Amino acid sequence: MTRHILDTPTEVQIHYYGHSCFLLSFDSNFSILIDPYRNREDKLWFKKLMPEVNCDLCLITHAHFDHDEIHVLEETSSILRVPGTFITNSMEIHGFQDIHAGRSGKLNFPNTIFKIEAANMSFVHWGDNRPNIADSIHESIKEPDILFLPSDDTRHLLSFDEIEELIRIIRPKVVIPMHYFIDKISHKENSLLGINEWLNSRPEPKKYITNDFIINATTIPDETEIWVIDC
Repeated sequence: MTRHILDTPTEVQIHYYGHSCFLLSFDSNFSILIDPYRNREDKLWFKKLMPEVNCDLCLITHAHFDHDEIHVLEETSSILRVPGTFITNSMEIHGFQDIHAGRSGKLNFPNTIFKIEAANMSFVHWGDNRPNIADSIHESIKEPDILFLPSDDTRHLLSFDEIEELIRIIRPKVVIPMHYFIDKISHKENSLLGINEWLNSRPEPKKYITNDFIINATTIPDETEIWVIDC
């Protein structure tokens, strides 16, 4: 596979806020926040809310409350929620519009899969996308270094079989699960579960890491691993 190698930056610090929200802070002093969350009016999803975040760019995969809390951003932050290719600060960001999984997908609710190429690595954030993506999207996102993928033991968005097939065809070096129940952040009433059953079903090596960690291209494994972030 031909990859577009970018000169700078060279490493990234990843912070996991929980649910599907990650902050990628590159050593070029450019930061990207993905899918900040907020509560519904019934306040039954999150007991720990998003703090204010200083970032250069915020990516929103879709307009659901648990992915779309733009009010935590500073006024200087840019927001991107549309498909296309964008080049900024020695990195490329690709958005691929598709369809949300599950009930929302039946209503053709849009979801954008984002791919970030920077620091000689590629990062793919699935959002809440359905599993059956078009061949053109598959070709564009395959073999990423990091794949942020929803998984929980209720199979809320993707079944275990669908996750297995996505890992098989996309072939990421690292899978980071997201969109599951985390006791410090989530209310039990939100109907999500944890990921223990799913983790026990996976043959890949597991790595448990803190919610702030730094990686570069040399720290990416050669074969697929699952990294579980303590949040």
